Order: sequence, then C-alpha cells, then structure tokens
Amino acid sequence: MNRKILVLMVMAVSMLFLMPLANAQSVSVPRVHAWTDRQEYMAGEKGTLFVVFYNDLGEAIEIKNITLIYHSWNAYINGAWVGNETRTYTDVTLADKETHVFSDITFNVPTDGRAVPTTVSIEIGTDHGYRYTTSNISLQEASRYMEQIIFWFTLLVVLVIVCTLILAATIFLSARRPQVTWKTEEKQP
Repeated sequence: MNRKILVLMVMAVSMLFLMPLANAQSVSVPRVHAWTDRQEYMAGEKGTLFVVFYNDLGEAIEIKNITLIYHSWNAYINGAWVGNETRTYTDVTLADKETHVFSDITFNVPTDGRAVPTTVSIEIGTDHGYRYTTSNISLQEASRYMEQIIFWFTLLVVLVIVCTLILAATIFLSARRPQVTWKTEEKQP
C-alpha cells in the first residue's frame, strides 16, 4: 500500500511542477526579414537590400535606426573603419501588427581585395531601447572566372577542330599516292 501512495504523491508533485510550463505564454517579438535584389554581385556593383519589420509587441513602436554590418568587408581605410553603416530614421512608427518595408538600403560591393562573399547582420534600434537582429544574409560574389573558362573552352574546341582537319588532310593525302606506271626497259644490243 505504501508504494501506491508514494507513486501517487510523486505524480501529484510532478504535475505541480509541469503546470506552469503548460500555462506559459510566448513572448511577442517583432519579426525582421531581409533579402537582396539579386543573388550574386560582381566587384563594384551596386545592390539593394530589402528589410521588413513586423511589429508584434502589442503596442506602437518607433524605429530609430538600422545598423548594417558587412562582416567580410570591414577594413580600416584612410583613418576610418568601413564596412558598417547606420541609417537613422525619424518618421517610422508602427502600430501593433503593422509591417514596414525598408527598400531604400543600397550597398556597393568593394572593388579591392575585400570583394569576397560576406554575410550581413541587421540590427534595428527602437524607441523602447530594443535591438532586433535578423539572421545573416549571404552576399555571394559572382564568378569572375566564368569569362576565362568560356575563353579556354572555346579555344579548346577550335584547336580540336583544327587538329581534326589536319589529321584528315594527312590521311587523305597519304592515301592518294601517284599511280606507279611500268616502263618497258630498252634492250641493250
């Protein structure tokens, strides 16, 4: 009998510990999504970054700034750090369940050695002091060697065709020997 009571007591106590987990409510957090206008960029090209902010806090929120961090493009050039940028906004207020798209964010891919694939972190500062960070966006460098690959492939095809023609001409000319004609020999007296 003692075992049955002990098992029932353990079950009752464990239920008391699990009840707060069942009643826990999820905390609303604004959603931030971002994407670029193209998948790949060449060095020196200009691109556009689209950032969408969805307010799910249950109250109005004002967006103060957006900080963009291009991780692989950071460098100390001419006495200043480049590769990060902060944009300030003064008139972006979102009510609860409202969405705002920031489509004015442009960037230039560096033309120096920093023109490598990178990730972009986006931090959004609000009047509530929150900083919302989105997942990283990957900017891929377009294949700069594709033109060279096409050139070499074309050259290879041309060389194969020329070699085939030379081989065919050699075979044709070697098979076309002059016909041997027999002369009658003159008899000597």
